Amino acid sequence: MSNASAVFRSLIIYGLVLPLAISLGYLLATPLDFTTMTVVGIILFILTIPLFLRWHHPWLFATWNMSAILFFLPGRPSVWLIVAIISFSIGVLQYVINRDVKFLNVPSVTRPLLFLGIVVLITMRLTGGIGLKALGSETYGGKNYVLLLTSIIGYFALISRQIPPKRVELYVLLFFIGSITMAFGDLPLLLPSGFNFLYLIFPLLQSGALVQQGVDVVGTSASIRVTGFGFMGMALFGAMLSRYGLRGIFLEPSKPWRAVLFTAVFFSGLLGGFRSVFIFFMMVMVVLFYMERLYQTRLLPMLIIVGMLGGTLMIAFANRLPFAVQRSIAFLPINIDPMARLSATVTTEWRLQMWKDVLQEVPQYLILGKGYGFSARDLAMLQDTARGGSGLETTMMAGDYHNGGLSVIIPFGLPGMLGFLWFLWAGLRVTYQNYQFGDPQFHRANSYIFALFLVKSFFFFTIFGGLVTDFMQFTGLLGLSISLNGGVARPVVLDQPKVVLNRFKLHPGIHRPLGA
Repeated sequence: MSNASAVFRSLIIYGLVLPLAISLGYLLATPLDFTTMTVVGIILFILTIPLFLRWHHPWLFATWNMSAILFFLPGRPSVWLIVAIISFSIGVLQYVINRDVKFLNVPSVTRPLLFLGIVVLITMRLTGGIGLKALGSETYGGKNYVLLLTSIIGYFALISRQIPPKRVELYVLLFFIGSITMAFGDLPLLLPSGFNFLYLIFPLLQSGALVQQGVDVVGTSASIRVTGFGFMGMALFGAMLSRYGLRGIFLEPSKPWRAVLFTAVFFSGLLGGFRSVFIFFMMVMVVLFYMERLYQTRLLPMLIIVGMLGGTLMIAFANRLPFAVQRSIAFLPINIDPMARLSATVTTEWRLQMWKDVLQEVPQYLILGKGYGFSARDLAMLQDTARGGSGLETTMMAGDYHNGGLSVIIPFGLPGMLGFLWFLWAGLRVTYQNYQFGDPQFHRANSYIFALFLVKSFFFFTIFGGLVTDFMQFTGLLGLSISLNGGVARPVVLDQPKVVLNRFKLHPGIHRPLGA
């Protein structure tokens, strides 16, 4: 009987596998055809379902900050977006099957997120719908709605379960190190054209695109900003501080390589040419310096001496640094390449002009926001009228205002701003409580998460921010903090012993012998 069952199972397997193999072989004769990529993608997804059921949670942390995309799907969505939807669906399915497998519950964060999600949906409905051009719609801008709503879904997927205590360091490392994939976008500077297939998954960035377009990079190498390697520096910066903290990097005599590596990471982060990165690095380090009470250690006089020495060397040799690094420090009153300072000044003036124009539109969008949708016809007309100009109009139409406050209030009005501020306040409270009362073995990770959330919140409204790009970073940090600590940490209240006095017996301290 058992042999007959085995034969029957084998026949079923062969009956399914052989026709599938023949069909795939036929389709792969035209590998770049859209139908082929769709069918192969669906089959691969079905085959990975058991892996998702087992590993969806760590995969979500690992892909959250990755730049990888799924080039064979319409709209070329980011990998994290698809993994977030799958992970959330698995979490809901597991809860339906087993009610003991619950999501971590933090109502103080859930309420503003749901409120903000409702504002996004209402604005989307009242301003023309979602409009996904990749799916055949005549309206652009729907991808921004998808990113915002998926960031909310992804937050709930992150808190679908607690990170195992033994795996906390691994999960935190995977989360912050994901941005290192941005460096793939600059690989055309280093690799021959035979590796161009990599750019199907990892999109080209500024300097890599110059190589692909045949620009004379040798002649313009002085002005190239290696954006991808700058983001790689930021990823390593976060990975090191979340694992070691400033104390573990600079006050560990047996590990001098940490300070050397951290200095190299700091420098590599400036290769992107962004002034905001230098300011961001310094602010995070100042906040951590205070949080770790390093001003009470021998590091303070050492830091003063090193700072004075470093400042002197920077003033003396600033104009010999790479162009991108000079551009990153162009706001400082030091001698640098005039072209680097001009490049920074032009972008500053460009932003100020855009903010001046956008501020005039704010009053008309206070109640109902503008949303993100715009038609292809409007875009074509705007490009024709703006051809040869500064490109401000096109950037404003896409909602990329380079300012966090404007990126919230223009698309979603005062309701959106209220929901976002509510969310930030809840996030700051949660990350602070986890830093203050969390498990001591996770103190460094909790310290960095709170410092990062605080600095990014300040940055969002003052220096540089964008709701679409930054919202998923805020929800990701908050999801990491909650999943790491199993919710919101509370202060431990110790039971105090109760002193019970016997009213019929005098206290020994006032006892006196008879006749005294």
